[in-house]
Amino acid sequence: MRLMITGRHVAITPALREYIELRMERLDRYGLKLGTLQILLSVEKFHHVAEVVGVVQGRRLQAKTSTEEMYASIDEVVDKLGAQLRKLKERKVNHKFGDQPRVRAVVRKTPRAENHGMEVVRPRLEALTVEEAVEMLNAEKLALLMFVNALSGSIQVLQRLPNGRLSLIDPASDRARVAHDRA
Repeated sequence: MRLMITGRHVAITPALREYIELRMERLDRYGLKLGTLQILLSVEKFHHVAEVVGVVQGRRLQAKTSTEEMYASIDEVVDKLGAQLRKLKERKVNHKFGDQPRVRAVVRKTPRAENHGMEVVRPRLEALTVEEAVEMLNAEKLALLMFVNALSGSIQVLQRLPNGRLSLIDPASDRARVAHDRA
């Protein structure tokens, strides 16, 4: 995460910069890839305003707060940003599977009589590069991830093997490739 700190009518002291960096480190615990966050601090009479703007996974995040003390404003804006990141992460996690290995998919059940007792799963696939799929599989602790390869347009499956290695299955090709886990 890269921080761009700007002050309007307020000097950004090394102590203030260090405090902001320390508080922003807490946002890493959500496991989302944070890019550049722009932090704007300003003073208007007795109001100390802190504002943060950034983009996380294609979504724009913005938080703004005003108190009578700059450090309190920074604390509140980090809490607001943390709440937005938590919501974003909870939307990504599929809570249906509990402690079992999770498979990221939207599941629709069909009547069992038509399917000879089997459950049919029709996943909603995302367009990802292989590198993004590996990052997502590692970040969300998934056992299996089905995705559309953004470069080739083919459907591929990334699977975590029991030995920790990753297997890339490309049903369109006649062989499956095994990639080494980067973690």
